[in-house]
Amino acid sequence: MIALTTTAATAEVGSSPAQAAVGCHYQHTGTDFGFGFTAVLTVTNTGSDPANGWWVEFDLPAGVVIETTHSARFSPARSGHIQANAPVWLPNLAPGASANVGFNGSKPVGTSLVVSNVTLNDVPCTN
Repeated sequence: MIALTTTAATAEVGSSPAQAAVGCHYQHTGTDFGFGFTAVLTVTNTGSDPANGWWVEFDLPAGVVIETTHSARFSPARSGHIQANAPVWLPNLAPGASANVGFNGSKPVGTSLVVSNVTLNDVPCTN
């Protein structure tokens, strides 16, 4: 008689062994024109592992619409929840490295341009 045994592996949601020690800090800067804006979201990998094939997600206030982008490959969504993916020239963020995610757009006059719920590869960022 042959006995078979199995083992189960567990993994944390939103993490992978290659990115177990990714951390994130962000800074948001911009110019508000009243009816429009230009902005840059700078994310820094504060962890000890590289963020390979990185992506950044963030939320914009209601009524804010992104019209043009630079320095990342943005998802089709241009308002609400946004995802920006690594550009081909910067596929990985080494520990301590930063990337700029730039965008311009329109907004209702009086609406503050703030980003919230910023993550790097599903890891929450601090500012």
